[in-house]
Amino acid sequence: MTIASKSVQVGVGVLIMHAQKVLIGKRIGSHGANTWQLAGGHLEFGEEFEECAIREALEETGLTLDPASAKFVTANNNLMPSIDRHYVTVFVAANVLGDTKPKIMEPLKCEGWEWVTLEQLADNNGPYRPLFSPLAKMVEEYDLKALFAKST
Repeated sequence: MTIASKSVQVGVGVLIMHAQKVLIGKRIGSHGANTWQLAGGHLEFGEEFEECAIREALEETGLTLDPASAKFVTANNNLMPSIDRHYVTVFVAANVLGDTKPKIMEPLKCEGWEWVTLEQLADNNGPYRPLFSPLAKMVEEYDLKALFAKST
């Protein structure tokens, strides 16, 4: 495949927030298998980042997010030469509305979901390692303290 025929994909990672914790899941069955990830997926044509985040959260976790709380956080550039992919990952944070117990909606893609604190997410020696590369890059480059402090 020539460079001209390749395309950059846009992914949206969802920081699903509740009680100063974020929801992460263990990836299985695709690139990034056996890493911890946020809920998320590909941005669809004509879709706003926040709409994508709300849709993906419901599809992957069964959780309903508060649209009024959905906000762009940051974005990063992810070159994945080992799998011949290039992603721009957009991160959106939103609070959960109602039930906060996630479901495994895609059992071939996610082993399970865990609510974790900022300290757990940032702990390079903790049980939630390795992180999926876009999430690892975001945790390294972005100060998440204010985001966690605002979660309800």
